[in-house]
Amino acid sequence: MWFGGLGLSSPGTIILPMLRRLLHWLVARPAIYNLVQTLAGQKQIHRRLQEVVQRLPVPAEVLDLGGGTGLYRDLFAGARYICLDLEAAKLRQLKGANPNAVVVQADATAVPLADGSLDLVLCTFLTHHLDEGQFPLLVGQIHRILRPGGQVVFVDAVWQPSRWAGRLLWRYDRGSFPRPGRLLADALGSCLRIEHQESFSIFHEYLLAVARKVI
Repeated sequence: MWFGGLGLSSPGTIILPMLRRLLHWLVARPAIYNLVQTLAGQKQIHRRLQEVVQRLPVPAEVLDLGGGTGLYRDLFAGARYICLDLEAAKLRQLKGANPNAVVVQADATAVPLADGSLDLVLCTFLTHHLDEGQFPLLVGQIHRILRPGGQVVFVDAVWQPSRWAGRLLWRYDRGSFPRPGRLLADALGSCLRIEHQESFSIFHEYLLAVARKVI
């Protein structure tokens, strides 16, 4: 697309990508990340997760995959809390505020933990950052590191084109791979037994599920 007949690109083709990059850079800052999560409905999501988690057995250890600054660590009082994330700045903030937290800087598609070593995995708002090659690797890692009978608590925003607010947020989200809730549930159910599943809406529509490793 040309602008003014002068061989120049349309301002939108330059400004919008620059704006997205700026927003992504800002949201990567831990304090701004936490603020954005609060504005996006983190407190409501926390309550939803709490209702689910309090019905589960108290785990000895919990791994928070892509846990960032550990916004949901308090759901697992009494458990050894391990937070895995790629971004060192977020892990430093978590460790500074919670010295007992164990932080691991690593990729969630290649978790550096032993097979069958965990009672519970928490996976929140991660899958929309993973492409079609990475997504099945994540599901495989969750299955691998859970003990038989271990559980994953999963929540993510889903692609729902009828929600205009969600469409707008996806346009500027750091994650580029939103998926329908059915696809996410099918992927979890391919190797884990889904024991609870619900949908709810804030700005996005969300899928929340609990699944168990049975073999």
